[in-house]
Amino acid sequence: MVKGFFLFASVLALTGGLAVAQTPPTQVQSERPMAAPTSPSSMMRLLASDIYKADVYDNSENKIGDVTDLVINSSGNITTAVIGVDGFLGVGQKDIAVPFKDLKISSRNGKEWLALNWTKEELRSMPAYEPTGRSIATSGSSLSTANWLASDIYERNVYDNSENKIGEVTDLVLDNEGNVMTAVIGVGGVLGGGHKHVAVPFRELKISSRDGKEWLVFNRTKDDLKNAPAFDKKSQTSKM
Repeated sequence: MVKGFFLFASVLALTGGLAVAQTPPTQVQSERPMAAPTSPSSMMRLLASDIYKADVYDNSENKIGDVTDLVINSSGNITTAVIGVDGFLGVGQKDIAVPFKDLKISSRNGKEWLALNWTKEELRSMPAYEPTGRSIATSGSSLSTANWLASDIYERNVYDNSENKIGEVTDLVLDNEGNVMTAVIGVGGVLGGGHKHVAVPFRELKISSRDGKEWLVFNRTKDDLKNAPAFDKKSQTSKM
């Protein structure tokens, strides 16, 4: 069992290339909101790992910070992005909470990056973000009983009802309104290699607790997950 949840500050580096061109080309830059209404038939899917730990830029393409966490409310929606400003390697950094919907995805010439319509100075002047406390969940309660941080869930081990480890959460799949739809669980493998990734409904992950310790529980066995269809993020999610 995991020894309680704690801030996971360094694991998921981006692989999608969220970088601003050194010399912006003359073509028109496009921008789309992180959370915009859309019909179910055209719903875009994003991976939380494309956002978590990504650099954030202002409208002039100056880096102003990076996403240090995401706050998930009791309905499974990401409501808040926590932006780290200043500091070096996390030391001396000030965390600021901004509405998740205020983050935009800018793109040009096949490159995409996160943009925020604020300057670094404006972020510096805002109150520091302080995570809100929550009581220990009762045994068998759902993840959606309180606010959670993405860092509470990423890379956490998952156990069956007999407290046998069956895998670990390797990603979260969002729709474009910021709803967490799916948890991706890695099964098998050694040190992250050779994992089979399986998508399960996020709402079916539960929290169990005992003696002040909490761990993630999914009502399936490891064999159930091994026999489930593999999750293919290239075909089932949109590139950010």
